[in-house]
Amino acid sequence: MAKRTIIVLNDYCHINGGASRVAIDEAVSLADAGEQVIFLGANGPVCKELQNAPLEIACLYQPELLEASHNPAVLAQALWNVPAYEKMKALLAKLDKTSTIVHLHGYTKSLTTSPVRAAVKKGFPVVCTLHDFFAACPNGAFFDYMKNAPCPKRGLSLDCMTTHCDKRHYHHKVYRVARSIVQKNFGKLPGGVMDYITLSRRSLELLKPYLPQGTRYHALENLIEVEKAPPVNVAANTSVVVVGRLDIEKGIETLLEAAHKAGVKLTLVGDGPLRKMAEKYANCTVTGWVGPETVLEELNKARCLAFPSLWYETYGLVVAEAAARGVPAIVSDISAAAERVTDGVDGWHTEAGNVDKLVELLTLTKNNEAVSKAGR
Repeated sequence: MAKRTIIVLNDYCHINGGASRVAIDEAVSLADAGEQVIFLGANGPVCKELQNAPLEIACLYQPELLEASHNPAVLAQALWNVPAYEKMKALLAKLDKTSTIVHLHGYTKSLTTSPVRAAVKKGFPVVCTLHDFFAACPNGAFFDYMKNAPCPKRGLSLDCMTTHCDKRHYHHKVYRVARSIVQKNFGKLPGGVMDYITLSRRSLELLKPYLPQGTRYHALENLIEVEKAPPVNVAANTSVVVVGRLDIEKGIETLLEAAHKAGVKLTLVGDGPLRKMAEKYANCTVTGWVGPETVLEELNKARCLAFPSLWYETYGLVVAEAAARGVPAIVSDISAAAERVTDGVDGWHTEAGNVDKLVELLTLTKNNEAVSKAGR
């Protein structure tokens, strides 16, 4: 078979969450398998995984949206990234559309969908992995941050656009609406993309009404790379581990309160707006963002994984990684991760946002027999 070219599109050229982890793992794995891979990202630095892989890196080293307070030009860039569009055009000019695939991962922090427009205009096939709900919802989560609850409104409806659901201020919501309109009308997403990788039944159910008629759906669980080894002796470990962004919709506040009441030690592997809050709890350790090897090391030291998300999620990568090491998980019933945990068998379901239920389950994890049985 002739060598194919895969252009992987992602905001970040380093790992700072599940979507970037999947994008980078995919690029490296395909390159190692002999495919020609080009990784186009907006934000540096470039991680060592990409640097050490046999692929081409096209990093634009641009600021991300979070830097807009001292660099207002970022606001325009995050609506429509002209350098990313021009770079994509230059890359495609050298490639054959019959043997090239463009794969979109993260795009809302800085990359935008401008590279998608460049590909669609030239007739290159594009596939998008639905890591979140930005294809339909301005804040990407179908979540009302004012109510700390999932939002039932139709994305970009008048009701949606006039509702203050953003975690900051309403003008942030207005900006997100503008970004979604640009994405939809100029960025050709979702209208110009006919192939989508879906990660769970829950996410497909929510997004399907927004995707083009005739869309091809490809159910594909996220790739994980976990060395096959004897299962973790969870009963010998002392800490409940959380991996990911420390933010409101992730249920971190609920977990901190519940762990304090249950007298359970927490290790939070990640970073985010709630880090300072977490660090005030004596029973909690925060590592910050770490590489994949360190994530696995922390899972190897886990008694149980906690995944108490308040929003739907689309997959929950770390739940699969924990299961591969024999670490049981407590997952919220509303999240897509609940599809892969059988309540009371290989983990437990908790009601999203219910502190008392989470206290009950965290207390259960103190039982050596219970966590060992679930881990097996």
